[in-house]
Amino acid sequence: MAKHPLEEVTFRASTSFGKRECAPGWYWDHQTPFHDYDIFYIVSGKGTMHLSDGSFDLRKKSCLVMRPGDIPKAVQDPHDRMTVLYMHFQVSGANGLIPDFSLPRFTVVGDAFRAEHLLYQMMELLEFPAPLRDLEFDCLMKQFFVNLFRLQLAPQHSDAHSAKQMQTVRAIMAYIREAQGVDVGLDELAEAVNMSPPYISRLFKACSGVTLKQFIANTKAERAREMLLQTRMSIGEVAERMGYSDVYAFSKSFKRVFRLSPSDYMAQARLSRQAPGSQK
Repeated sequence: MAKHPLEEVTFRASTSFGKRECAPGWYWDHQTPFHDYDIFYIVSGKGTMHLSDGSFDLRKKSCLVMRPGDIPKAVQDPHDRMTVLYMHFQVSGANGLIPDFSLPRFTVVGDAFRAEHLLYQMMELLEFPAPLRDLEFDCLMKQFFVNLFRLQLAPQHSDAHSAKQMQTVRAIMAYIREAQGVDVGLDELAEAVNMSPPYISRLFKACSGVTLKQFIANTKAERAREMLLQTRMSIGEVAERMGYSDVYAFSKSFKRVFRLSPSDYMAQARLSRQAPGSQK
């Protein structure tokens, strides 16, 4: 699988960052081209940013990324003044070269991820010298831009799933994993998230791409696989412990997930451990 460009770059902090509450009559008329990048995140208020590739309507929880060479011109709505977070930074690729790819220009972040939290975390990091600060800054910036790229790639139509719906699906996944997929039923899950069984069934499939039944089966099979590899339990004992009706049902479910029966999987694992150069 080809690497994403983010994996090939390093983010380095600049000395210019902070929070600005725009005063009445504020406007921005930059006269010289930017020499670095800048995250311009709108905490509140409205405005307009003019750049060489177009005009952007600034609003709460939107993020504009300015690039080297930009000459920004911006105004705010006098009746809804802006508060912004800004973070200047530099990006370098292999051997210190400028990477040949574009960061997302403009994204309406909304509640899709905790953008403000990440920006404040980076600002706090830069306030004082700390061990591994450069590495942590690079990691936080990559986390921030992974989310922006993900939003750029996600469907932008009106029925896109809300942050609350995704949070519900994640809660259901956590509940199933906690139970290791054993004796988890639809009614029990519905009660745990205080929603109807038909609704959570549809929501889970729409958000995750797999049915609840399949996710439970996958979780259960994965735990069974770990037990086979990490304990001395027999296939029959694992089947009983994981709540399968019999060894045949266990084998059928296991093979549907891993493309091998439990016995074939274990035989392959033993051969792998005995191969030259493998750990004994």
